[in-house]
Amino acid sequence: MEKGKILLIDDNPSVLRLNGEFLERAGYAVEMVPSGKQVLEFLEEKTFDLVLLDVNMPDMDGFEVCKKIRESYSLEELPVIFLTCREDFANVEAAFEAGASDYVGKMTPIEILLQRVNVHVQLVQAMKEIRIISLTDALTKCYNRRHAVLTLREWLARESRYGTSFAMVYLDMNGLKRINDGQGHLIGDALLCRFVEALKSVLRSSDMLFRMGGDEFMVLLPDTEKEGAVVCAHRMECAAKAMCPECGEYPFAFGTVHSSEKYSSADSMLLSADERMYHCKERMKRLGAASRD
Repeated sequence: MEKGKILLIDDNPSVLRLNGEFLERAGYAVEMVPSGKQVLEFLEEKTFDLVLLDVNMPDMDGFEVCKKIRESYSLEELPVIFLTCREDFANVEAAFEAGASDYVGKMTPIEILLQRVNVHVQLVQAMKEIRIISLTDALTKCYNRRHAVLTLREWLARESRYGTSFAMVYLDMNGLKRINDGQGHLIGDALLCRFVEALKSVLRSSDMLFRMGGDEFMVLLPDTEKEGAVVCAHRMECAAKAMCPECGEYPFAFGTVHSSEKYSSADSMLLSADERMYHCKERMKRLGAASRD
């Protein structure tokens, strides 16, 4: 079983090969690059659990590479271990000032290097698991309300700075209280999970689904126009109707909003979407079409 993914950077082909082979035998997947500029390109395309970095490189030294990495990744997200011949105090200090997680001399026994690697990889994987737990709804495994608010703030900031557009669908599932009251919460929980599966079945990989609490959900749709949000809502409706017939002819009420409407905050965007969803729910009740509580 693969223990983790390591990006190994050194301009010496022999060092790359020897360290790469050793780490692979220890159970790691290893990518090897000979220059600092290639590191940044790799990190744009792939994810790693740890970076092993030399100081002396021709195009960009290790300190500069580490600083660039820290512009995008925190210590908790991506540990960087310097592996170098330069073991004097000034270089060790410079490495940690640049954002290093650890510093190992090339004359250090490779078994000790492996133990350092193991510790940092285990720590970063534990932090990732904690982060997932903190941002995920325990029952449905989609994102939770806390993550929804943080994500909305981030996307609104992107829209303000770069003009990045996105849409959002806020929806209220129909029939859950009736199922909970009539058949019990275990049946209701199973319905919630099927409902989430139905929504996810029509979403793109870039779309994000959040459980806001109870039977309310939010879908964030990057690079989507206003009309696209409505189309997405109707596709989710068809999927939910097929997979969750208990919800009735209209599985949920929904409201859509768009970043071009220039909301001042995540709260104001959520409030607008919630109000539009509420109006949709009222229209359903007037038409007698909702199987809502």
